[in-house]
Amino acid sequence: MKAVIARLAAPASLSETVRNEMLRLITTGALRPGARLNEVHLAEQLGVSRGPVREALRELEGLGLTQSRPRLGFYVTEPTDQEIVELYEVSPLISQALIRDFMTYSDADTCRAILEDVDSIVLEGTPSFSESLLAFRQRMLGHVHNRYLAEMALSLYRRFFIVAALVDADDIAERIERIIDTQRRFWSAMAARDAATAEAIMQDDAAYWLEDVAPRFAASRHRGKGAAQGR
Repeated sequence: MKAVIARLAAPASLSETVRNEMLRLITTGALRPGARLNEVHLAEQLGVSRGPVREALRELEGLGLTQSRPRLGFYVTEPTDQEIVELYEVSPLISQALIRDFMTYSDADTCRAILEDVDSIVLEGTPSFSESLLAFRQRMLGHVHNRYLAEMALSLYRRFFIVAALVDADDIAERIERIIDTQRRFWSAMAARDAATAEAIMQDDAAYWLEDVAPRFAASRHRGKGAAQGR
């Protein structure tokens, strides 16, 4: 299926807008993992010069979403089975750092506001839910004091977004319910200033998804390879 790319208007920061559009195409699956990114074609379809496209691709490479290959150009990063495992192994560490940041620099009212914002997450359908969850997490990260930590957390959440699009699952409603319940319990603990409970919630959550997602991803990836070889 050919990716539908929106032509861009001239913004205040063209390279940032190009990056955001590229990010949208990758995280929605319009550009699949392993896809080659032709700078000339992208520039033509976006209605910009190659410079902003190249800059955006380099920024996305810094986020781990694209990778450059000598004499071949840029490709959408294709996660390996081990990288999926490592994502969920590092997740509790990021959560611990976020908990410390909120406990040090934010108050209970801020955490209660984030808890209320959980209700804004769209609960229907994987693409809409995943996009809404990512937007919620981006708003939450706007309250983080340490900007380096916020950037690392956002990079992790973007990778989760991509993984969600790659994993086959027939229990979508149950998975969404679990994610929302986890967010509510976590931010309730944060609003109560109960760091120990909040940390335990996120550790259990990461362990659950590691056991669930890693094998599903491996199975989906290997089925995809088999289908490609069969064509």
